[in-house]
Amino acid sequence: MYSPEIPKAPTLFKLLVFPWLYLISKQPFWLLYRISDCVFVLLFYILRYRRKVVRENLRNSFPNRGNSYLKSIELKYYRHLSDLFVETIKGYSISEKQMMRRMINENEDVYLHYYNKNQSFIVVMSHCGNWEWICLMSQLTCKQQVFCTYKTLSSDGFNWFMYQIRSKFGAKPVSMTETLRSFANNRDIVTVTALIGDQNPSGVNQVYWADSFLNQETAFLSGPAKISKKFNLPIVYLDSRKLSRGHYAARSITIVDNPSDLTEDQISQRISYHIQNEIQNQPEIWLWSHRRWKHKRISK
Repeated sequence: MYSPEIPKAPTLFKLLVFPWLYLISKQPFWLLYRISDCVFVLLFYILRYRRKVVRENLRNSFPNRGNSYLKSIELKYYRHLSDLFVETIKGYSISEKQMMRRMINENEDVYLHYYNKNQSFIVVMSHCGNWEWICLMSQLTCKQQVFCTYKTLSSDGFNWFMYQIRSKFGAKPVSMTETLRSFANNRDIVTVTALIGDQNPSGVNQVYWADSFLNQETAFLSGPAKISKKFNLPIVYLDSRKLSRGHYAARSITIVDNPSDLTEDQISQRISYHIQNEIQNQPEIWLWSHRRWKHKRISK
């Protein structure tokens, strides 16, 4: 089995930053959410973190909704973002029992179905809910070896810390640069590989353009479709929702069972459709501060 490269942390990070992160992770949830309340005030009122980006994204995505609705989603989003901050850190020390109670995998039978067929497959999800907890939950609820792809952070220290969280229960984090190598070198075992479907492409070459994703032309990475076709892997979409503060549920939907029956564009269209539905069902839990629409289609 191919083992992805493990990030390393600078000594200063381990000595000066990590102890504080560890201390936060050990706190009970009731205290963590008091910290989250303070983070919300800091992000929304003091730093005004990317508020212009969030408001523009919401206004363009829901052009027919009034200001009161958009303002409500904006406030709920920043509260959710603050919760994500403390929940992600909590992931370092969270127990299996807590994880299983707070991130529910509603239909494990989808995973068991492919496991019994000795069939590896791809899970595509979005930046909805708590995608870091999904990575943690996944290896606890399915028999396959789970690989979670991630985008390398600019900080070596935080990149190492996030790797420790994601691999806590046995999942293997794989950087985006190693994704193809992981697929090619793990053909002899049954795997589940999680890909984020709403990452913003670095450029506009070799992307899939959705004509009206949240009322806008939107570029999608074509990687999931290309990998599905290349390695003949089914695609399961993981739809996440927030039940209450600190409690989530994930529902798995097979959207591509036989990749040979579809083109890459048809596969990408199905992915974008399910991402849009997930966002529209609970818009406040999507990553609105992400600069999702910075690329525009080049007219020919």
